[in-house]
Amino acid sequence: MTVQLTAEQVLDEHSQASVLSVDFFDTLITRSVAQPTHVFAVMEQNLISSHGDSWRGFAVARVEAEQRARQLAEQVDDQRDVSLDEIVYQLAQQLVLSRSDSDMVMTLERETELQLVQAVPFGVEITELARARGMRVVVVSDNYMPATHLLQMAHRAGYSWITKADIFVSCEHGGMKHNGMLWPVVLSALNSLAGSILHVGDDARADGEVPKSLGIATHVRDTMRRSHRDMINTTPAVLPLSRIEAEYRNAMDETRWDVGEVIGGGLVAMIVAAQVLDAHFVLGKRSVAGVHFAARDGYLAHQVWNTLRSRGWELPVATYTAFSRSVVWRAWLSELTRENIGRFVGDDEVLTVSRLERRVGCALDSPLDREMPIDASVARDLVLDNTDIVLSATNSLRTRLLTYLRSHEVLMSGHHIVVDLGWTGSTIADLADLVSVESQNQSVIEGRLTGLYWDATPQRMRIAMHGFAMDEFGSTDDNVRLLGVIKLLEALVTAPHGSVVDYEDDGTPIFVETVPELQAYEAVMRQVGDAAVRGALAILDGTHPSGMTTADITKESIWAAIMQVGHSPRTDEIDLLSQVNHVTSIDHEGNGRPLIAVTPDEPAKVTLEDLPGMYDTLMHRHWMQGSLRALENNVDSRWIADEMYKLNPMTSPRWVP
Repeated sequence: MTVQLTAEQVLDEHSQASVLSVDFFDTLITRSVAQPTHVFAVMEQNLISSHGDSWRGFAVARVEAEQRARQLAEQVDDQRDVSLDEIVYQLAQQLVLSRSDSDMVMTLERETELQLVQAVPFGVEITELARARGMRVVVVSDNYMPATHLLQMAHRAGYSWITKADIFVSCEHGGMKHNGMLWPVVLSALNSLAGSILHVGDDARADGEVPKSLGIATHVRDTMRRSHRDMINTTPAVLPLSRIEAEYRNAMDETRWDVGEVIGGGLVAMIVAAQVLDAHFVLGKRSVAGVHFAARDGYLAHQVWNTLRSRGWELPVATYTAFSRSVVWRAWLSELTRENIGRFVGDDEVLTVSRLERRVGCALDSPLDREMPIDASVARDLVLDNTDIVLSATNSLRTRLLTYLRSHEVLMSGHHIVVDLGWTGSTIADLADLVSVESQNQSVIEGRLTGLYWDATPQRMRIAMHGFAMDEFGSTDDNVRLLGVIKLLEALVTAPHGSVVDYEDDGTPIFVETVPELQAYEAVMRQVGDAAVRGALAILDGTHPSGMTTADITKESIWAAIMQVGHSPRTDEIDLLSQVNHVTSIDHEGNGRPLIAVTPDEPAKVTLEDLPGMYDTLMHRHWMQGSLRALENNVDSRWIADEMYKLNPMTSPRWVP
């Protein structure tokens, strides 16, 4: 476990210093949200609440206004910083704000910063210890807010000893820390030599490289930045996850950043809480004969459901029901044709006869060596040549599956809900057809799903379905974004057992265990799942340390959480999940494919003509955005990611409209 230096250790290492200079944001103070631009999301939330929907989109507009203000300032003087006045002027131009609206926005930003401010414990400790040692303590900050406002924030956070004379802020002095122009101002005002100053901050360049080049001793402590993501993605919907991640940031400030815990207790906990709440919502609207959490995507939610029942929640007994795409489709199969045989054998698969036999559930009549590799064409011909045998096997499978479903009361008369992740709903639609026929239309299934994308539309002709975070009627870009994160979500919302591939005669499910999935579970997913269950329970019973409650679990907030992690991942998340191989073959066998696509051995040999095929592979077989970020993080393959973003703008880091 990485342990940060204590304040005393930092000061002891620089005992020659008589002045302590401290960066302000993320060193002395932080906010109760995960990153600076989420302050604007809180503002947007308040503006909409007080003044209506015309303010929707304010947060992104505020980020863009600052970018424009900086670009314009740089054209005149590339050394100086911008002020809040300049930013709000650009915002007023963009949103066509009146003078009174501009003044209101400026006042609201200051008030919101004061509302969200928190002291960083390390900042408190090192400044108090330095003052006790007789050191002069000053604040040196690159920021667009004036010293008077930083002073208010400091006092609100408990730094009552700070005065305006102690604060040097870039927007008031014509230069910045990161370009070195603010430091001469500080040295002159303090009448001090560079060698007498120790500067502590969070930015490797502005607080480390630049002051060190001037002879100033430095200590960079970036723990408060670990919860930052792409700054443009700011909207009220992201605030629930933002507050959870800010809580983790604070709790882990002096230790290592535990990525599995943060993903599980953040994104996955929110998804699991949403699955439970969505099922509970249906119970309040109609009479329900059965609640069934699908294996494996409902494993965590089923645990939470049972725990809530044990705590006194009025919930019916819910089943954990093992079915899979391959089992249901095979059981429902009544004929084999060239058109449907592709569901048994993928276009690019290379199998053996013995694996194909396990896949179709019976021995095949074949002269071929059972362990000899065969391509998709040969495998399909072999299945078609054994049509009668295969259909007899599917008939038997259907009998076993129905025995299992009967034992789980899925065939009981009435309305049943099945809770699953998604994505087209075809598996649940097949299950609903089978159950309807067997029960003579007495058992009706409804799918309650986290997300649906465009291919779900035909299934609506067969079964009632609800996509909680996303449905196929969303924008094309969002449909593509969901498709790009499906593999990630399936890997995260999982169970400690494999997928069901058959049933015993008494209906006992038979699961296939693959080495890659077992290894991934032990290395990563067990911790993610445990954190998710704890987090979901805390959200649902109102005890979450971030203050998050069931009211924060909405379609918009779950989608925002999925996009924050799935579409704008941090490097630490990519590093952790690069260990994971995801198995998606029809028989759930094999080594699967890495969640993060492997970077080409020789990126320079990739051509522009290769990119469409590469894009298709990343989108359908891997975690798209995680793979793109991995390419981007490698200097040799960065150009590939850049070209992908150009060709497919919806894959760029920005997901907020």
